[in-house]
Amino acid sequence: MEINPLDDALPPRYAIESDDEDEYNPLTAQQADQVPIVNIKIEGQFATGYPLVIASGPAGDFWASGADLGEQQGAIFVNNIQVGLLFKPSSTRAVVLVSEATAVLPLWSMNKYVNDILDRFQPSGISILDVYSIQSYISSESLPVHEAPVRYLSLQNISLNPFQKFSPPNILQSTSAAFMSAMNTRALSYSHKINAIILLLPSPEIPRTTPSKLSTSRLSRPSGDQAWYVEMMVEVNEKLFGMVGAERSGTWALKSTPAGSAFSLSKKKQDLAELGEGSMYI
Repeated sequence: MEINPLDDALPPRYAIESDDEDEYNPLTAQQADQVPIVNIKIEGQFATGYPLVIASGPAGDFWASGADLGEQQGAIFVNNIQVGLLFKPSSTRAVVLVSEATAVLPLWSMNKYVNDILDRFQPSGISILDVYSIQSYISSESLPVHEAPVRYLSLQNISLNPFQKFSPPNILQSTSAAFMSAMNTRALSYSHKINAIILLLPSPEIPRTTPSKLSTSRLSRPSGDQAWYVEMMVEVNEKLFGMVGAERSGTWALKSTPAGSAFSLSKKKQDLAELGEGSMYI
C-alpha cells in the first residue's frame, strides 16, 4: 500500500493488514452451538402398557421419601449420568419414575429423554408431580404463600377439586412439559383416549434455571417454609395414582423428617395454630 506523506494521520489498520484471528467467523459460532449427542440407557425389567407415575425434581425427591416405593428396580442414564430411578411398588400396578432428583436435564437432552422413556414403557397413561413458582405465577387472585393451591394441567377436560388449573399466560419450561407435549402428540394417533396430567406443588422459590451442561448435582430437599404439609401430600399422592387408574393401597407418610420441620400424619391442624392454619410451617 502506498502512503501519502502529506496525510495528517496514519491510514486505518484494516487498510494496512488483515489478521484472520480478529475477524468474525460465522462458522465458528455454528460449531460452538451444535447440539451434543444424547445417549439414553434404561436399565431394569419392566412390562409395557402400564400407567407411569413420574415424580420430578425437588417435589419428586420429597414425595418419594414418604411414598413407600420399595427397592429400586431400575435406572435411566443420560450420557452415563443417572437421571431417573425406577420402582415397581407392590401396592400399585403403576411403574414409578423419580426423575431429576440427582441431576437436572439441559434443554438439548429433554426431547430424547422423554421420547425414549415413552417408547420403552408405552404407558397407558402418565401422571407427573412437579412444582410451580408462586412468585412468578400470574393470577388475578393474590394469595399468601401458605394458601397457594396445588395446580394441574391435563390433556383431558377435567375438574380436580380442590386443586386449581394451571392457566395461561403461565407456562412450564421443564422436562414435565416435554412429557406432556410428547403425550399430546402421541394421543393424536391413538384410537382410544389416553390421559396425561401434571400436578404442581406450590413453591416459594423462583424457578430454577436450566443448565447448559449435564452433571450430577444432588438437589436439596425442601424444609421449613419450603416444605409441603402432610395433608396436601396425602391428597396429591392419592390423585397421582388415581388419575391414571392405578390406585394404590396405603397412604403417604413422611419417614425422614427434614431439618427444621416436624411432619407427622397424626398431627392435627389445631396443633398448628401457633404457626397459622394450613401453614406450610409444620
